Amino acid sequence: MKKSYFIVIDNLDLPESKRSGFLVQLEGGGRSSSDREKARQIIEELWMDGKLPDCFENGLSEDNIIMARTKKEPERELLPIEEAGNRLIELIELVALKAQAKQEYSAISSMVEKIFKGRENELTDEEIAQAQDGKTVRTVISSLTKAIADVEITRKQCAEQSELIMGIIQMGQDGNYSVKSSEEVIKEADDSTPSDTKNNSTKTTKAGAK
Repeated sequence: MKKSYFIVIDNLDLPESKRSGFLVQLEGGGRSSSDREKARQIIEELWMDGKLPDCFENGLSEDNIIMARTKKEPERELLPIEEAGNRLIELIELVALKAQAKQEYSAISSMVEKIFKGRENELTDEEIAQAQDGKTVRTVISSLTKAIADVEITRKQCAEQSELIMGIIQMGQDGNYSVKSSEEVIKEADDSTPSDTKNNSTKTTKAGAK
């Protein structure tokens, strides 16, 4: 499902270059005012429930919310928090692509391992057919190695700006919104697939809960 993102700034009184905040991920949606309002409600519910302590000391309004994924414009440079948010979104999407590439590679991994370890006599008829389809093998391996490299490059870039995004708020499979730190998201980029497992410190709120 398509996802949209908003950045919610913690303290508007700080200089633009010093601002930090949260990245809110919405299922579906886009750039409409109703999506912006939904992002505000999610943040407000977490905040009112005490799940975002020491945040929004100067209040929370629509002025705190900006659309993520804003492209650089000739007349305006992106704020540091916007750049950090865009990179974190890119990392999340690249991790998903990496997981998909790994899944596709798993279909030929046994064949590749046997060939590189000199165990060709153990190849099954299916694996021999796979080995003969060189174009597909090259495409699958190339997609995987590129995905791994892209994730690593973006992960390092995100680590350099991790203090600007205080957390990312996402809906889990149970319908609850949870807050993950940027460090958690960056660390998960080293895993084979994105993890939906929440530890005991994860802060959640039910979607639409009051």
